[in-house]
Amino acid sequence: MAKISFYGGWIDLKSLNKEDKKNYKLSMLFFLLGAFCWGIHLSGTDIGLLASNNKNITSTTFTLVRVSIVVLWLIAVMYYMKFYKAQDELFKRYQEYTLSWGALSFIALGLFISLLSPYFAFNPSFYEFFLAFVVGAIIGGYRFHKEYLS
Repeated sequence: MAKISFYGGWIDLKSLNKEDKKNYKLSMLFFLLGAFCWGIHLSGTDIGLLASNNKNITSTTFTLVRVSIVVLWLIAVMYYMKFYKAQDELFKRYQEYTLSWGALSFIALGLFISLLSPYFAFNPSFYEFFLAFVVGAIIGGYRFHKEYLS
């Protein structure tokens, strides 16, 4: 079973059995490969240091990269679900707790950001709202650690 460490921030890989460790590592590998493809996708838009006006963002290369993102992340989810199903109720509660706090933060901070954005000439995008989710998930992990593990 996964041991939750660093104040609810991550899990200790040494605590996993061989099969769970394999599934977790493969899940993270495919997620990372998909994130790399996501970076290539972003380099073809007006975001990032590699942005250029002469790129054809609807080319076959960019289409293959976008399809790769979806396929790699689906494989990552498949391996993560294998890992998740083998865990105990405490880990599943931890997962639900962090995701709930992330969703709550997505809504609360996202609403706050979107209501204030016209006053600061700021157009929030997916990334600002995702950052709000991440902040909430971190808070949720810490609160879970404080409530259940310490």
